[in-house]
Amino acid sequence: MIHPPQYGTVEYYTEMFSDILADLEPSRESKTPDNIYKGFLLAIDSWFEYHEEQTNVYREFRERVRNTLGVL
Repeated sequence: MIHPPQYGTVEYYTEMFSDILADLEPSRESKTPDNIYKGFLLAIDSWFEYHEEQTNVYREFRERVRNTLGVL
């Protein structure tokens, strides 16, 4: 039985990137390279937005706790 590589290891990410690279086609008309690039940028933007939103949630929660406890 073959076990998948452990999450977070070099081997794990090698397999992930290999799956993406396998989608590249030799045709110059293929939109796959652009789609991979654009998808990567959108993923970065999405995570950035998520963390900005989470920062606001944490900030608001911190203020509620401080106000409730009377802590400055």
